[in-house]
Amino acid sequence: MEEIVSAGEGVEEQPVRFKFPKVSSLEVTDLEKLKCFYKGQHTIVWPMLKKMRTDSSTLRKIVASEHLRLIQETNGNGQPVLLVEEVFPNLEELQVVIFGDMDQFPPDLFHNIKLFRLSCSSHGGSSYIFPFLRRFYNLGSLLLSGFDFKDVVHCKGDARTLTRIKNLKLQCSRNLKHLWRKDSVLGYILSNLQTLEVWNCEDLINIGAWSLSFQNLTTLHVSFCKMMKNLVAPSVVENLVQLTTMRVKGCTKMTEIVAHEGDYHQTIVAGKLKCLQLSELQSLTSFCPGSYTFNFPCLEEVVVERCPKLKIFSEGVLSTPQLQRVKQETFDEKGCWRGDLNTTIQQLYTDKGGFNGPRDLNISDTFPKLIETWKRNPQEILELQNLREMEFYKCSSLKYIFTPSMLLSLKQLDRIEVKECNTMEQVIREEEEATIHKLTFPKLSFVKIEACSNLTNFYLGSRPLEFPKFIDITIVDCPRMTAFSSSVSRESGDASENVVGEGDIDDNTAIFFSDKVVIPLLMDLKLSSVNIHHIWHYPSSSSLSYLYHLRVEGCHNLKYLFPSFLVKHLVQLKILQIWDCNMMEQVIFTDGLGAEDQWRNHTIFSKLDLLSLKDLPKLTSFCFQKWL
Repeated sequence: MEEIVSAGEGVEEQPVRFKFPKVSSLEVTDLEKLKCFYKGQHTIVWPMLKKMRTDSSTLRKIVASEHLRLIQETNGNGQPVLLVEEVFPNLEELQVVIFGDMDQFPPDLFHNIKLFRLSCSSHGGSSYIFPFLRRFYNLGSLLLSGFDFKDVVHCKGDARTLTRIKNLKLQCSRNLKHLWRKDSVLGYILSNLQTLEVWNCEDLINIGAWSLSFQNLTTLHVSFCKMMKNLVAPSVVENLVQLTTMRVKGCTKMTEIVAHEGDYHQTIVAGKLKCLQLSELQSLTSFCPGSYTFNFPCLEEVVVERCPKLKIFSEGVLSTPQLQRVKQETFDEKGCWRGDLNTTIQQLYTDKGGFNGPRDLNISDTFPKLIETWKRNPQEILELQNLREMEFYKCSSLKYIFTPSMLLSLKQLDRIEVKECNTMEQVIREEEEATIHKLTFPKLSFVKIEACSNLTNFYLGSRPLEFPKFIDITIVDCPRMTAFSSSVSRESGDASENVVGEGDIDDNTAIFFSDKVVIPLLMDLKLSSVNIHHIWHYPSSSSLSYLYHLRVEGCHNLKYLFPSFLVKHLVQLKILQIWDCNMMEQVIFTDGLGAEDQWRNHTIFSKLDLLSLKDLPKLTSFCFQKWL
């Protein structure tokens, strides 16, 4: 599309005025060939438009060029032909998908914007985002997603606008280690901020705020920031005088919420805090390890969910006069109470023995009795048939987790995570006496295996595997893993485990996903530091039709990613990342000219938004040159 409104057979000599009196929401994106809204002279006004989603390039083509000229021109009375306030008089929400240079826009064009969303910044776009925000005189809410803080620049003039912001949301931001530090541009925002949400900012170490920076904050949500070891310092907590809700989730390295500062001796009062929710914090051992005195006069709701190492809330004096229960799930109406918060947390740790709720089981060396029960007879574990999520962490005595017969009792299982189990060789190992002809996982949708140095396969056995609901696979730092499924054991000297099948496990023709693995709905695949030579078997198109995100990293035996016959099936692929693969020569491998001619006229990767190729020293081409 080159024009939104066609000029038809000819272009009007006089300016055409377009008015959309009832349009309240407008979305104009992904128009790479757009040249203009209308070829001739024109003006556009949107008197009722309140929400708009676009990118900076499209916005410039639609608005800037023609309107800038008319705004600068004057009529016979010396007045502008078009007042800037007429264009978007009621626009309150603006989302820019890709941000670029927007200096050419008139300063008052966005004067009524109250909510601004930036979904991702183009290269260099971050350097002028905050000066651009000075135009938003009424800005109250700011959302930055996929934003790179590396090249952010700011000046003193930013402060007046930024201090008006009441709500800040940061998603997937890069190169952001502290929300506050001396001369930080975000420091201007924090003093009047009321709600702060931080999600999946992988470089963030802690809030890093000075004591007075959050005095107006009422809601704090921090989720999936994997580098965080603590959230705030004691001095900051004491100054969260308006805070009513704190939620922390999925920060895997976090060991404490409030950091221990040895020279801090004051009583810490969180006077208005009513709700505290701690979820999926695998390393959390306490709310605060220091012997501080905490006073929570209004605390009414505490949720502790999937925090397997949490043994005590705090070491010091603790006052929670309004608290009467601790919930293990958000909708757990009954909860648990043993007289005070510390005793309750200790009792929950003792009682659960690895259970983080009625449908969630965590097994690790922390619970040796549970491991022995699992090895002896998993059926002894109550409500095994209702389990939906299972996590195995540092299980040093387990060589495998399941047998096919055990899986018959896990019909509700939705999610499996295996981390740092250094002796584990397989997740599923086949029994000799098994009579099941095919293994089906009816509800399993997510598998993550991380840092299992001895793991060779997900499944060892001869049965086909079927995953009708499987959408997400992540395998990281498993250097001996060569195939998802294999019928050959690495223990060649053990006849009981050495099943004749697909060839030697070290054979460089081994396929990661063999034809015995059926995953029709796979959407997200991440493979990092895995010993693979080829990923897909022919024909594997059924496992690729829904693939949305593929990341391959540190797989040094891969010479190519896709064989040419699979490419036409990647109709949904939007994100492709290939990093640090030393032997990679081509992304798409064409096995002979016949195969190349067969697919030459097909459109490939029609939905691809992001292609990232990094540290591929032997890469000579993306694909056969005649495809390009």
